[in-house]
Amino acid sequence: MKKLLLSLTLLASTYWSSAQVIVAGVSPASIIANYTNSWADPAGGWGTPDFNTPGVYVQDTLMIVEDGSTGTNPQGFPISQEGCNPLINDLTGKIAVIYRNTCEFGAKAFNAQNAGAVGVIIINRDPEVIQMGAGAEGANVTIPVVMLTTADGAALVAEMANGPVVVFMGNKTGLFANDIALLASNVLTPKLGGVPALLAQNGTEFSFDLGARIYNPGSLDQTNITINAKVTNPTGNVVYDNSVSGLAIVSNDSIDVDPLSANALPLFSLATYPAGKYTLTYTISLDGVADEYDGDNTLSSTFTINDSIYSFAQIDATTNAPNPGSYYRPSTNNQTFSICNVINDPHASRVAITGIYFAATNSTATLEGEEIALFVYKWEDAFTDLNDAGFGFNTLTEVGSGYYYFPNDGQDSVVYGALPAPVPLTDNQRYLVCAQTANTSVFLGHESNTNYSYNFNYYAQPMFPNESDGTYYAAGFGGDNPNSLGIKVIDAANLGVKDINEVAGMAYPNPATDKVTVSIEGSGVATLKVTDVAGKVAIANTVSLVNGKAEVNIASLEAGMYIFNVVLENGKTSQFNLVKK
Repeated sequence: MKKLLLSLTLLASTYWSSAQVIVAGVSPASIIANYTNSWADPAGGWGTPDFNTPGVYVQDTLMIVEDGSTGTNPQGFPISQEGCNPLINDLTGKIAVIYRNTCEFGAKAFNAQNAGAVGVIIINRDPEVIQMGAGAEGANVTIPVVMLTTADGAALVAEMANGPVVVFMGNKTGLFANDIALLASNVLTPKLGGVPALLAQNGTEFSFDLGARIYNPGSLDQTNITINAKVTNPTGNVVYDNSVSGLAIVSNDSIDVDPLSANALPLFSLATYPAGKYTLTYTISLDGVADEYDGDNTLSSTFTINDSIYSFAQIDATTNAPNPGSYYRPSTNNQTFSICNVINDPHASRVAITGIYFAATNSTATLEGEEIALFVYKWEDAFTDLNDAGFGFNTLTEVGSGYYYFPNDGQDSVVYGALPAPVPLTDNQRYLVCAQTANTSVFLGHESNTNYSYNFNYYAQPMFPNESDGTYYAAGFGGDNPNSLGIKVIDAANLGVKDINEVAGMAYPNPATDKVTVSIEGSGVATLKVTDVAGKVAIANTVSLVNGKAEVNIASLEAGMYIFNVVLENGKTSQFNLVKK
């Protein structure tokens, strides 16, 4: 589980050599791989070498740290291997391996450096890697420091029990003569992670462009490079297989292969889309010569055709819900924080939104009773793309809303918040669907396995904006951090007359004591009837809606659950629940 305070800006691509920063197993053969990592950047207050500089690296044998502490941490590892105190083992000429848990990253690395280590690998206690803060000692650390995922760290430690393990960490630019590479932030991915089948009935309704930026970090010019894109369907059969060959890239340069460039792969589209997970894989190769480092020659991403979930995050095969793993919130946030997804589809009228999937953690307390507000907005600003002068979040018309209250702690679990009434959509209308917290200790779920950075630049469309203290940020936390919000939809054809005549409504706060505000998509005088769960009428009167809101006194109600039934002047109705404390 990753909790991190992030700035709300689109993370720009660094210069091309940063694409070649890797952590790779060298020996034995069983650990040869390119590992997902983060690294201690001098720009973040560390005194470490800058891996953005070509040729800056360290390669050596791994050794687990030992500081003599007693006990076991919550993850089941010896506390002595967290390296929070001066080390009692000699790490001269070794890359230190350290478990993350209680003390600062900088302190761990500084202790390893003092024991003679030439580099540091920190194994995260949570599934994914995070950016590492320097802390009080980070500026004094002059050796490279990287972080690996829990799974990759465990694999290396397991192999260390069998003998020496050698790892490379750093920038491989110029280290090999023949070497080409792909970078996750510079390939076109499928437009969505979760695709409702109702919006993907054939290739004219769901398709996407393919492409990538290919790098040549090798010391030799290359004149015959091939890129292949392959898509397999849920049964594993190949349904797309196309290549572009004869590409030339001089040393320390790159080339784009996409429909906006001189070289392009065909559009991906299928006549039909059976439900299930599809996998897109890019592979690059040097024709006639071996790539001397091929650990970064292949990249894959997935999308899932499903019954009811629209999401940018990948869909978990076990839970059938968006897959979280990282938990973020803005570093400067003081009031509200929202994660949002955009829907804009030419066939959107086929579906109606019934609720929202999301995940959260609380850094200071339990989530039990925590309130998350749910919103559906019609985004009525007129613009064609992110570069349009008319782009903005100035006209957001609320067309649906509700609340979710955690019934138990629920940390790190995907939950579902239902809207009081389905929200039918309109074709070619942009909508913004959000989950919002007003608790500055609550972090909302994101998914770090999908990188939409190239998509942002290529399509120039908003996908998963964030809101912080009333200000919206089109790119959220960046293309490599899509949120884990999922929008549940149903077939609009299944909505009856009753559903069509219903409008969204709610009462807040919920639970409440003496007074509540009723919020409904309507205006004027409305009839209000409040009943208990047995159907007995507790309140019956009229209310005047001003800007869709009216205050209702519930002091006379006994504690319990109540159902609010509202009939507007135009005949439309709204029904929602309230808990009286």
